[in-house]
Formats: sequence, C-alpha cells, structure tokens
Amino acid sequence: MTEPSPFGLLLRSLRVGQNLTLEALASRSGVSVRTIGDLERGASVSPQRRTVDALADGLGLDAADQHAFLRAARARPRAALAGDGPGAISPHRVFDFSGRDAEIDEALAILYGPPAPDPQRPALIISGAPGIGKTTVAIEILERGGQTSGHHNVFLGLDGFSSSPLTPLQVMTAMLRQLPGAEQKPPADLCEARARWRAAVDIAPVTVLLDNVANEAQIRPILSICAGDVVVVTSRRSLAGLEGVRRLRLGPLRRQESISFLRRLIPQAVTDDDSLGEVAGLCDDIPLALRVVGNRIASRPAWTVDDLLGRMRTSEDRLRLLVAGDLAVETAISLSYDELDPRTAALFRWISLIDGRTFGAHLAAAAVRSADLAEVESRLDDLTDLGMLEARGGDRYRLHDLMRLFGRSKLRMTVGPDEIARRRDHVRSWLLGSLERAGAWYEPMREPTALGRTGRGFVSAEAAAAWIRAEVEHWWPAYTEAAELGDDAVVCDVADALHWYSDIWMTWGNWHRFYSLAASAAQRLGDPAKEAAQLGYVAWAEIVEVGDREKAVITGRSALAAARRAGDSAQEGWAQYYIGWASWTLDRLVDADGASLAAIDAFTAAHETTGLENAQVLSSMIKGKRGQFLESIAATEATLARVRSTETSDSLTSIVTQYAACLDLIDAYVAVGRFEDAMRIGESGIAIARSLNDDTRVLLMMRRHIRALIHAGEGEAAIAEADEALTLLGPGSSEAFIFERGAS
Repeated sequence: MTEPSPFGLLLRSLRVGQNLTLEALASRSGVSVRTIGDLERGASVSPQRRTVDALADGLGLDAADQHAFLRAARARPRAALAGDGPGAISPHRVFDFSGRDAEIDEALAILYGPPAPDPQRPALIISGAPGIGKTTVAIEILERGGQTSGHHNVFLGLDGFSSSPLTPLQVMTAMLRQLPGAEQKPPADLCEARARWRAAVDIAPVTVLLDNVANEAQIRPILSICAGDVVVVTSRRSLAGLEGVRRLRLGPLRRQESISFLRRLIPQAVTDDDSLGEVAGLCDDIPLALRVVGNRIASRPAWTVDDLLGRMRTSEDRLRLLVAGDLAVETAISLSYDELDPRTAALFRWISLIDGRTFGAHLAAAAVRSADLAEVESRLDDLTDLGMLEARGGDRYRLHDLMRLFGRSKLRMTVGPDEIARRRDHVRSWLLGSLERAGAWYEPMREPTALGRTGRGFVSAEAAAAWIRAEVEHWWPAYTEAAELGDDAVVCDVADALHWYSDIWMTWGNWHRFYSLAASAAQRLGDPAKEAAQLGYVAWAEIVEVGDREKAVITGRSALAAARRAGDSAQEGWAQYYIGWASWTLDRLVDADGASLAAIDAFTAAHETTGLENAQVLSSMIKGKRGQFLESIAATEATLARVRSTETSDSLTSIVTQYAACLDLIDAYVAVGRFEDAMRIGESGIAIARSLNDDTRVLLMMRRHIRALIHAGEGEAAIAEADEALTLLGPGSSEAFIFERGAS
C-alpha cells in the first residue's frame, strides 16, 4: 500500500479541518475528485503548480498557509531521501572542474593542514547561492585531500528543501550504514549512535560530506559526535548558529576562471576571450549557468558561442535560455525562492526593480514601500542567509543579475505592469527627495523643499555625503530619467540643492551633464532666475571639470543675460564672478578685473555675503597675477579675517572661501620673499583641505606649501612633505581639478 506523502497528509488535514468532502473540495477548486484522492493517498506525489494553486484557492488559504502548502507540494517524498536507504551514493567528481584554487587551498589547510593547538579539527561549512557549485567544490576538496589521508568516505544528501527533513538520529543511522562492517540494526538513540560511530572510526578513520543541510538543528548533534573527524557540510544557508566551525562562502568564479571553464566545456570554441568573457558576464560567472551554456553549445556542433551570445543579450529571455536537459538555472533558484515566507518573497520581487551593482537597506525599504527599516533589514539578512542576496559590508547588498531576472519574472506574475510602473515612479521620487535632503546639509540657511516629498532624512552632513556617494548609481539614472520625463521643477530643485556639495566632490566627473540638464529644465519652466543659477553651475563645471574656459565665459554671459531678465542681483553677481574667474584663467586680466568688480557691486546690492567674499578673493587673485602682490596680500588677508570672524565660519561655503584665500596668499607671500608667512598660511590651508576630506585639495595646497618650504631653505621638511603627498597621490588625482570656486 502506498504511504501518503507529506503533501497528501497536509491536504487531507486541511480538507477535513474545514469539514469538506472530496466532492465539496473538487467543486470549490475545479480539481477532480480522483486527483484529490490520489494526492491524499500518495498515489500521486508530484502535483502541477496550477493544481496546487487551485486547491489552495478552494481551501481559502491565506498567504502564509499557501506558502506552507506550496512547500509541501514541492517536497520530494521521503523514500527519495538517501538517509532511508542502506547507504548513499556520492556524486561523482567532475572531470572538467575548473578554478577555485584559492578556495580549495584554504579548505585543504583547514581540513588536512598542520594541527592547530586544539587537536580537534573544525568542520568546514560551505555555503553560497543557488548554482554556485557547493557540492562540486566539496567533492573536489575531499578528493584532493583523500589522496593522502586514506580515509573512507561517508556521503549523505540531506535534501535541505524537504518539508520534513531528516532528524539527527536518522542522519546518524544512515551514516552508520555506510561504514565497513557496520551493524544494520538502527541505533535506539543518539547516545548509542555516538558509541557505535566512535568505535568504528577509531579503527578506520572516515571523511564525512553532509550535503544540502536544512538547518543547524539537523546537524549540531552530528558535529559533536564526529568531533575530530574530517567533516564537510554544504548548505544554501550560512548556518550561522553553528559554533566551533570554519566557513567557506563561495561566490561567483573569477572572470578568467569562467573563461577557462567554458573552453573546457565547449570543444568547438574558437571564439576569442572577449566573447567568452561576455558570455560569462551574462551568466554572472555562476558555475551552473556556465555549465548549462557550455553543454547547450557542445551538444549542438553546428552552434558557435556567438550564436548563443546573440540570444543571451536579450536579458528578459536569458533565464529561459539557461536550460540544458535536466539542468536549469531557474529551477535551482526556485528551490530557494520557495523557501521564503510571503513577505520576504515580496521584498525579493520588489528589490529586483533596483538596478545598479549594490544598494542600501533604505532603498530596499523604499522599493517595498515599508516604513519599518528594521524589518526590511531582517528580511534582507534572510535573503543573504539563503544565498539569494550578497552582503557587501555595512548595509550594502548586491543582487546578482540572474537573481534580478528571476525576481522580475516573479514580479510580473504577481502584479500588473501598471503597479510596477507606479512603484518605479515611487522609487525615483524617493531617490530624488533623499538626494535633495542630503544636499541641503551643505548650504547654510537652506530650507529644503524636499521635506514635502518622499525620501529619507540624515542625521549629519557626513551621513548625507556618504549616502550621496554610495547611491550615485541609483540617483543619477533617476535624475536623468526625471529630466527626460519633463519633471523640470524637481530637476532644478535637486541641482540647486547639490551645487555646494559639488564643491567637495569635484572628481565625480558628471557635474557638467548634471547641471546642463537642470539648465534646460529651467529654460522650459520659463524661469530666468533659475536659468541663471543653473547656467552658472554649468560654467563652474566647464572651468573645474571640463577645462573649457572659453566656453565657460560664453555660458557665464548667458547666465548674466538671464539674471538681468529676472532682475536678480545675486544671480547677476554669480554670473559676473564666473565670467571673471574664467577670464582670469585665460590671462584676460582686463576682462577678469571688470567682471570681478561688477560681481562685487552686484553682491553688495543683493546683500549676498558668500558671493561677495568669493568675488573679493578673485579680485585679489587678479592683482597677484598683475604683480601687485602687496595689494593682493592686504586685500586677501582682510577678506580672510572677515570670513573667519563670522558666525558661519565653519560652514562649507566659508571653508571653501578660506581655502581659496590660502592658495592665493601662499603665492603672493612667496613672490615678495615672506617665506615664513607663506609656510604659516600653507599649514593652515592644509588643515582646511583635510577638513573637507578632499585629497585633491590637500595635494594642491601641499604643492604650494612645499614650494614655500624650498624657498625658505627647509629642504628636509620639503622632502618629508613631498613623500607624504606621494602617498596621497592616486589615479583620481589630477591637475584638471586645480580650480575651485574662488581658487586657482
């Protein structure tokens, strides 16, 4: 007589619990009486998904019960588990194993290396994402180690996704049956199992591989019994609750390893490494995906790598293509996905909308529209533990591309395109609102309009800056999309909020494009004051980022015309300032002087203190370039004293002005032979630059200070500071960033 499966028992329990006959449930669900009866008796153990869904609807199950119902339906019958048979057959060692040398060396050192102070070797836990090759790597480790150990191998597949996993006693019983000459009578309890195991392995040492473990409780007693034996455990879960073990978390293959693996799989591969590298990238360097691709091509002699590559470039079809025989990437991911509770599964589906390499927990909460950040973080940890998400340190996570495609396919099955579009709009709005709030920390007295929009808040300027840089791969596409959609007011507000922060992140490299989009948006709004402001930021980017000072003069004049149309004295002052600054860099000193004086007049009329300070520094710089060093020194020292005496002397705008003044003063003091003063100002300027956390500014100030030291005859000090500067100098440092607002 066939024994009912766990799903059959659950189905009968639910039906009887609702006082439903077979006929009544058949009427409710549309599933035939015979099919329901076969499932309950165990005559049918593999129901189709649509049958399971129909029965769940007929039973009126809520989301949590539907999840448990589906898990039970997907579980393989107990008879298929290796633990119930007389033994277990270990998967074979693959002949085309490639890569993982670093990971295997680490594992061999743990399992077979010189003994540690504690003579008992720890068990090795191998975890990782679906399809990452945990079992294959475990077997390779034990095969390489077994060449010298001479141990007998014990393998047990624990079917970690079963709805009724093996108990520890059942695991020990199955392990004992694999020992040479072991008794076949099952042990009565774990104490008896321990005694039998230790007696047997003391005579003939063993190596144990416990594959696809369900949870910590399943093997904790086993690890105690097998203490001192060579034990390797694989699981999609990290099994973080286990103590006294060593861990090996497998990630994707390195790109060159993937290419080598594909060449071994595909005999007819004559493609260059670039094409194979692209295939590997589209497979996320996941071994199962690479094997599927390799097998598909190898089994079709007429195919080439480029044939399949052309199809794989269509991202939405990629998972469907990653099938070869009974190997399917989507199936492997489904086993983990079906383990998720409904709310975690929903989170996984919604974060699949997030593009970019990494994302933070706040963005994940925005994607799922949850105000409970702690709950979202807990569920992200669950996804990480199951290998569906990769933790990248801090609160950063990475969703690999194949997982993202799987999540999006599930999302489209769950909600309609309209809801997906609304959620994308929400995430974009959240990103831009958060960006405006972050930028507002860097402008004194700013009242951020973003407080009326969705978005996160920040507890400090440092936290805001960290978010701006960490999430740039998300907010920058959101910003460009907003510009394309004509959300002009938002684009201008965000650009205005970031214009002071851009002063301390000049190395980003996209400021010219960023402000150009805002200038176009302001023009479409028909707001000449906004247009003048955004054109001024464009001119700044043309000076410090693009290096096109001729164009900056033209842009500054356009900003001036817009400011005059608006009757905005402050914006007129900034436009004149940018014209004067750009002209100064071009050695057009007459034009520069006229523009700087006009800027001073406009800023004075507008009571714009920050602009006035910058214009005064620019005027002093022009005097210095004309050789009027004493006048330049007097004017700059006076400006510096005024800035430092104000209540906002520690604001970003004030600090940037002080930095610019120090640069000018060092040059002027060196020119008139006042080297002590030049060194004093240089030390002050370096401290200011360090407070901005900007290595480029530090290097520029150090260069001037070193020149002052050399002129003062302080050769050893100059050499020491040059050595320090060299440690800071990196590929991101460039003379293209010599110029700051108000600085040379």
